[in-house]
Amino acid sequence: MMQRWRDLVVVQWSVLLALLVALPWRGPGFLLSYDMVWIPTWTLDRFDLWGTGSAVPRAVPSDGVVAVLSQVVDPVVLQRVMLIGALALGGVGAARLVDHLGLGARLVAATYALWNPFVAERLVLGQWPVIIALACLPWIVVAVRDPRHVRGVVLTLALAGTALSVATGLMGLVVALVAGWRSGVLRIVVLALALNAPWIVATAVRLAPVESDPAGVRAFAAQSEGPLGHAGTMASLGGVWNTEVVPSSRTTAVAAVLVVVLLLVLVAGVVHWARSDRRLLAPLATLAVLGHAIAAWGWLSPGTLEDLVAWQGSAGVLRDGTRYLALAVPFHVVALAYGARLLGRRVAGIVSDGRWAVVGTAAVLALPLAALPDLANGVDGRLTPVEYPDDWAAAASVIAASDVPGDLLTLPFQPYRSPEWNRDRTVIDPAARFFDRETVASDALTVSGTTLASEDPRARDVAAVLADPAATPARLGALGIGLVVVDVEAQGEVPLPAAVAAAREIGPEGSDLRVLAIDGARSVVPTEEAELAVTAGWALAALTVGIALLVAASRGVGRLRRLVAAGRRTSRS
Repeated sequence: MMQRWRDLVVVQWSVLLALLVALPWRGPGFLLSYDMVWIPTWTLDRFDLWGTGSAVPRAVPSDGVVAVLSQVVDPVVLQRVMLIGALALGGVGAARLVDHLGLGARLVAATYALWNPFVAERLVLGQWPVIIALACLPWIVVAVRDPRHVRGVVLTLALAGTALSVATGLMGLVVALVAGWRSGVLRIVVLALALNAPWIVATAVRLAPVESDPAGVRAFAAQSEGPLGHAGTMASLGGVWNTEVVPSSRTTAVAAVLVVVLLLVLVAGVVHWARSDRRLLAPLATLAVLGHAIAAWGWLSPGTLEDLVAWQGSAGVLRDGTRYLALAVPFHVVALAYGARLLGRRVAGIVSDGRWAVVGTAAVLALPLAALPDLANGVDGRLTPVEYPDDWAAAASVIAASDVPGDLLTLPFQPYRSPEWNRDRTVIDPAARFFDRETVASDALTVSGTTLASEDPRARDVAAVLADPAATPARLGALGIGLVVVDVEAQGEVPLPAAVAAAREIGPEGSDLRVLAIDGARSVVPTEEAELAVTAGWALAALTVGIALLVAASRGVGRLRRLVAAGRRTSRS
């Protein structure tokens, strides 16, 4: 009974912290920030959702999963549930790693797991699949740490949570192998391959190989935050390449002092941990070393990583190195929990009263919160919901009613926007997902003044036509472009490209979104073989997750029946 009470306290504490982050998320609208784009209505017949479009399947299967779930759950509600649920789940999972240390240490682990710079920066950067994967990593360790009692359902569902993108899928596999190699490497690899089949197959059937610009290595390299320097920044789980998403508190001297204290407690915790549970220390320390090594690679030795990316374009997944600090989070939270227990014991020993141990533990519990106060309230108000203007729905109606064949092109041909209706916050072009047509959008990112080469061959062809001052609409039509949506605010005073200027306008009148038509286009469709292969990959992943959910539901019903039966026996006696 006492254990269940402690479990409930951990859950409640984790939910409370998650709700503190989500304070401004009440009300209508979506959270739109950098890579996080959610829309009111998802169309399931778009090729890019499933990975058969021309673009590199970076949003596979995450966009497809959201699109399917949005058919039965309001997307506004779904976004909140997934983000808040991930934060709370990560805290509870971290606490499970130290469930033998007592309630105080478990609360410390839960706190640091969801209240750290990595979470804050990736939230603002809009990388919600990374947040979900981070929450699942400790559960993978929980599932496989005892090779005699592998928790197959937990492992399957946790790996599924990491399989929402290429990078996170790789992280999930690495964590499972390092933490559970004694549980059977082949078993883990086969399970991970099945769950990651959507993006694996989608990548394999692309007509063009993945090409990543080596210049992205330096553009995405770890950055220093405040007085901590590169090493201190990464040691405290920060260092994202985009300095615009860094919480302002990270650059203050007070926060730097608190971070140093936190790291000292963490180091003391590692020493204490090494004396009591080396079986867990070894895999988590290995993951931490690996995560920090990848995070520092683009900073310490960019040339070697550039050579690797130039040789093998798929290695571009390593360019955003600090994303892999997620691998180090389980080690950090467990070490801090051990440090909290050690400090609590020292305080109790000083005053010769065991009750004072809670003071030392509480002090450590407060460190992550005090060092990063602006994670609360939507990362200091950077994540607040907004509603799409009515012009978007009007443009969507025009496009849905149009009988003009061909795919959609969005202008200006740039990946990101900072629309006034989104409170001037940067977000990847929402038009690339908003409309019910296959859409061609730019993926040529500009980072710190460096424009990286596009990875989408069709987008490169379109960009070449748009850059030609003598191009005609017919050339876009030959590339399969039948409709063009122009974001008037983002386009500004810049004249439309010659290839679009002569296109006929079909409405809506006076809107901030102009819809233009190009005659003679024909939609570009994937090959039948590619569609069959990708369908098989999705079916394999869905079947694997479905079986795990059925087993979990069956076990849940069995537990409920036993509880009811026990209650009846008690009442009779």
